[in-house]
Amino acid sequence: MDKLFDNSEDCCGCTACMSACPKQAISMIPDEEGFLYPKIDESLCINCELCKNVCAFQRNLVDYDTSRKPLAAFAGVLKDTNILRNSASGGAFISLAFSTLNNNGVVFGCTLNKNKEAEHICIDNIKDIYKLQGSKYVQSNMNDSFIEVKQYLKENRQVLFSGAPCQIAGLNSYLKKNYDNLLTVDLICHGVPSPLFFKGYINWLEDQLKATIIDFKFRDKKKGWSHKAKIIYKRNNKLHEKIIYPFESYYYYYFLKGDINRKSCYVCPYANSSRVGDITIGDFWGINNVHPEINDEKGVSLMLINTKKGLKKIDSIKKYMNLTETDFEQAKLYNGQLVHPTPKSEKRDMLYTKFRIEGASTIANEYYKEMKNQIISQKIKSLIPTPIKKMIKKVLKRT
Repeated sequence: MDKLFDNSEDCCGCTACMSACPKQAISMIPDEEGFLYPKIDESLCINCELCKNVCAFQRNLVDYDTSRKPLAAFAGVLKDTNILRNSASGGAFISLAFSTLNNNGVVFGCTLNKNKEAEHICIDNIKDIYKLQGSKYVQSNMNDSFIEVKQYLKENRQVLFSGAPCQIAGLNSYLKKNYDNLLTVDLICHGVPSPLFFKGYINWLEDQLKATIIDFKFRDKKKGWSHKAKIIYKRNNKLHEKIIYPFESYYYYYFLKGDINRKSCYVCPYANSSRVGDITIGDFWGINNVHPEINDEKGVSLMLINTKKGLKKIDSIKKYMNLTETDFEQAKLYNGQLVHPTPKSEKRDMLYTKFRIEGASTIANEYYKEMKNQIISQKIKSLIPTPIKKMIKKVLKRT
């Protein structure tokens, strides 16, 4: 049996091949960087080549229609401000989940488990929806999600599946047909770092705090809608919380720069306007330029409707969200991943090699030494209240 891929960038780790194997001969094994790749147990393999045939990613690297455009686009803000506060942007995912769960459906999405590991899980109760809220800037372990989705579909349950575009493409290829009771939601993905690199950051952070991190939220809106994280940690039997600004975190900084992504992310065929999900969701960056009438303090979602099934679903969420039709061409100006994938930086391979050999502390020490002056400058800026920042921007625009 030939190997499943020639180069690391040819595999996105979606698990379609593992799920399709009739003999369970494929396992997802981490490489030296911590990314999961399929490995064949040759003693179980029967050379049916289903694993090769199901690989949408390699097929689409060669031949993918990038000319398609969304059927419609909306700016969306959840009406329930309490739930909106815990959403990464405008609450688009939650509104879709509510609609599905209230119709006896199930919802698949990414959670951060008690070990701070990102993984896909399924929920069937609104009480559990908090587990799937918020962004997770690390690649999720899909486990047997594709197999579970197929079983629910056969039982005629409504299924909402959210994930990165490569995961949606992998699921569609695995299922082999379009199910009326399946709604797929792909994220405007900027690329995914490895679980091992994130774990190294968490361990380093715990050492710095002399504490145990109980929860890590990649996005927190306590001080406005942006890229601020929040951790809840336990020290001396007391719980504490801390807001982390992007410039204070080497992990966040390198993620936003695209320096620690999976190799396949840099050649992603889905980072354009031709979307694989029925609906695409993400932050509506630049909303104040496209729709200045919308209050963006609590976050605004960009929703791209890519199929007729997606259009039908939009009608069912209007009771949860305030929706404003928008111009896709304007919206994509502020979201690079709707145009092209993140370019691979010169630092990428060096960072993973240094992390593998010397560990997270070396990565951290070098970052904070190099960025010392910029961190001080950014800390000073962070002390300026948001209303004053907006007023300064308005004054500068007039001059």
